[in-house]
Amino acid sequence: MSLELILDYLKNVGISTLWQTFILLGPLTVLSLIMHFVAQWNENLSYKVLGKNIFLYGFAWLGTIIHELGHALFALLFFHKIDDIKLFDPKGKGGSMGYVSHSYNKKNIYQNIGNLFIGIGPVLIGALLLFLLSYFLFDFKASNISFSVSNKIFFSLDEATSFFINAYESIVEYGKMVFTSQESSWWKIAILVYCLYSIGSSITLSPSDLKGAWQGLLIFVLVLLVFNLCTLWIGNFTEQAFTHLSNLANVLYLLITLSIFVNLCFIFVLKLLSLFTK
Repeated sequence: MSLELILDYLKNVGISTLWQTFILLGPLTVLSLIMHFVAQWNENLSYKVLGKNIFLYGFAWLGTIIHELGHALFALLFFHKIDDIKLFDPKGKGGSMGYVSHSYNKKNIYQNIGNLFIGIGPVLIGALLLFLLSYFLFDFKASNISFSVSNKIFFSLDEATSFFINAYESIVEYGKMVFTSQESSWWKIAILVYCLYSIGSSITLSPSDLKGAWQGLLIFVLVLLVFNLCTLWIGNFTEQAFTHLSNLANVLYLLITLSIFVNLCFIFVLKLLSLFTK
């Protein structure tokens, strides 16, 4: 085997590893970071307009509990020891309303990778709960989603245009399902909007979450790189598997996007209220 072929193979391994990582984690990370800044904006504005206690005990309590349970669940799944946990602490230090303190064997690769999923756990659990809520209230199914994320949207204008059109149509269909379907009723809409707001605002990646996830991400990418190095010559079936997982996660992307929209609507209402409370 010539040096040129070896270098070409190594290049393909590197590119494939980057694409696989992006396909699996990219959209979720981007949406979660957007939600983080929107939630922070909403929280600061709510403190000023509604008051801290109304915001905390009226809305933030549920999202905070779900957020911390997301960390705790993945800590258990990756065999971390939970040293201490506080699901909701409105008087927490440094503005923290809850926490999960955990420890692990730093020599264990599986537990190290677990840091990644513990960090993004609140995003996965929060979005999954919103999906289950939509399913039980409105019979919403993943098959209702008509868009998918792939690397083609970065290289083809037609693919990118089709993606955004399909995503918009999926959001419209979701809205029709909620407001005009036979399963719709005012109390179901009220529950959904409340949860999109309170649980949705917990679908975030805080600096501490990112710090923990970053440690696991480095190990995850390294393991993935070695795996691709050993198997890419057979075929890029890892990217196919990750693309399939990403397609399954499209429903979660949709609900996070809707949560961002609902939180922005609340920010707009709070801005209006602030004009009358000055």
